Amino acid sequence: MKGFLTGIGLGSVIGLWLAPEAGSKTRKKLMTRGAGLAESLGSKFEAQLADNREIPQEQAEQTASGTQAQAGNNRQEMQSTQDPVAEVLNSASKTKLRSVPGIGDATARRIIEGRPFESEAEVVESKVMPEKVLKTLKDKLVDPDEEVA
Repeated sequence: MKGFLTGIGLGSVIGLWLAPEAGSKTRKKLMTRGAGLAESLGSKFEAQLADNREIPQEQAEQTASGTQAQAGNNRQEMQSTQDPVAEVLNSASKTKLRSVPGIGDATARRIIEGRPFESEAEVVESKVMPEKVLKTLKDKLVDPDEEVA
């Protein structure tokens, strides 16, 4: 009996805490909060899926046969002499791309989905990222590699 009364009291307190207004207003608020929560969880889930898609693609590239890997390396070497920005955009992980100021989840996802890029001009023309962010990417990811070499 004591547990029953405690449950009723606790239920009443929680009910008043959650629903101090009329039922229709409370339902609208709960639906709005639920939709916001679902949206944020959905975006996190999509980002996680994008990360998971990226890993198998990199593993598949690493396990290519010897001649295909050599041909790919030769192609990458040619690209690196042609356009180092395109090389970085084609090979950088999502985490590395997100380390650049101005590149968030959505932009990193667009970069990964738009691969391969031939030049930095192609990136700007296809509206994957603005020119200002591309300049920041050059300063942060491309120029430090050139200083070491």
